[in-house]
Amino acid sequence: MESLSFSYDSPKRGGVDITLSLSPEELAALGPDAQDLADWLDTAVWTLAMLRTGLNHRPTAYTDATPTKSQWHIAVRDLYHLISRIEGIRDAAVRHHQADGGSINDLVRAMDCAKSTAQSRRNKILGSSPSHWENWAEVDGGPENRPPKATPSRKTN
Repeated sequence: MESLSFSYDSPKRGGVDITLSLSPEELAALGPDAQDLADWLDTAVWTLAMLRTGLNHRPTAYTDATPTKSQWHIAVRDLYHLISRIEGIRDAAVRHHQADGGSINDLVRAMDCAKSTAQSRRNKILGSSPSHWENWAEVDGGPENRPPKATPSRKTN
């Protein structure tokens, strides 16, 4: 079963509906973070369309199609929330990749960059303690009282 689907000619807005489907286990692991992340991803798409067209394609009864200071405020706020969490998720994934025997060549393909760049990025992550948002991704975020899970070694070997 695919977790991402696109429904064109959406009856809701006439464009496309993008649906992210979560399993019961994924939903249990994410808890309320699922709704926040989906909301912030939606803001990212909305903001990108405004940047590319100069128009807000989601006007309301209180706004017209010209983006307002308030809408840009929402965009900045939500994108900062999203980016910090995405960086934490990414850093945890790099740490797990290393712990599970992932090679630099694997990272080169994943990051689509030069070998030296991939190695530098990995070394930066492995050479430091997990950030607040990396801890959020693995330990601190999500439903309370979830059972502890095994995490990869934090060593930089």
